[in-house]
Amino acid sequence: MATAAGIEEDCSVNNYGTLPLVQSKEKNDRHLVPVGDITDTLVKQIIWVRGRLHTSRGKGKQCFLVIRHQFSTIQAILAVNENVSKQMVKFVSSIPKESIIDVEGEVSLAPSPINSCSQKTVELQLKKACISLFVVSTAEKRLPFYEDAMRPEDSKESMPHMTQETRLDNRVIDLRTPSSQAIYRIEASICKLFRDILDAKDFVEIHTPKIISAASESGANVFQISYFKTNAYLAQSPQLYKQMAICGDFGKVYTIGAENLKRLGLSFNLEPERNREYKFPLYHSET
Repeated sequence: MATAAGIEEDCSVNNYGTLPLVQSKEKNDRHLVPVGDITDTLVKQIIWVRGRLHTSRGKGKQCFLVIRHQFSTIQAILAVNENVSKQMVKFVSSIPKESIIDVEGEVSLAPSPINSCSQKTVELQLKKACISLFVVSTAEKRLPFYEDAMRPEDSKESMPHMTQETRLDNRVIDLRTPSSQAIYRIEASICKLFRDILDAKDFVEIHTPKIISAASESGANVFQISYFKTNAYLAQSPQLYKQMAICGDFGKVYTIGAENLKRLGLSFNLEPERNREYKFPLYHSET
C-alpha cells in the first residue's frame, strides 16, 4: 500500500526495532525457549527465542538468519509478504553480527537437513502477522573476530585463524566459541563428578587460602607476588589446612582449586601482566 506522499507504508512498524535499555520498569512475561530445546515437537507453534545473531544473509526480499545460544544454532527465514514489510527485511539484514536479538516465529520442519546448524530438522519462519524481531543489545559493526577464532591456531586451512595473543586480548569474544564453551563445561563436569563421589562418602568440602603471608614450601616452586605494599605467596598445597580440619573433627575433607602450575613442573609464566600462554585454569583435587 502506498501513502499520499508515494512512500510505501510499513505494515510491520510495530514488529521490529531496537529495544530500549532494560531498567526493570516493567515485568516482561515473555517465555523464551532455549535454542537447544527447539525440536520437532514444537512444529507449528509460535515461540520466542533469544540468542546472538551468528550470521545473516539478505537475498532480494528474503533474509536468512542463524541464531546462536551457547552451543546451539537454528536457522530463521524472513521474507516480504502481506505481513512483513521491505523495511523490516532491510532492518534485519543490517543488524551487526553477535548482537543479541529476540525473535518470535513459527517452528516448522526444514525441507532438507540444515547441516550448518545444530538444529538440523527445524527452522523458524517469520511470515505471520504476529511475528517480531527486536534487537536487545547491538554489537559493534566490526568485531575483532569470531568465526576465525573457531579455527585452531595450528590449522592448515588457508582461511584466517587467531593467535593465542589475539585471543587473550579479546577474551570475552573468544569465550563464545564452541571450543571455549566445551572446555569449561568439561571442567565443570569433572569437578561435579569428583564432588558427587566424595559427598556420597560423607566427605566435607573445604576452601583453603590461596594467598599466604609466607612460603609453605621451599625451593623453586615458591611464587612471590606483590600484595598491598608487602610480599605474599601463592599457596602451594592445602595440606596444612586439611590437617587442621582433621584435627578439628571434620573427619574426611577434600578441596578443589586452581593449581600452582610451577608445582606441577609445567613451564608456565603465571604473572598476569606477562603471561601470554596461560589460557585455561588447571584444577587439582585433593582428599
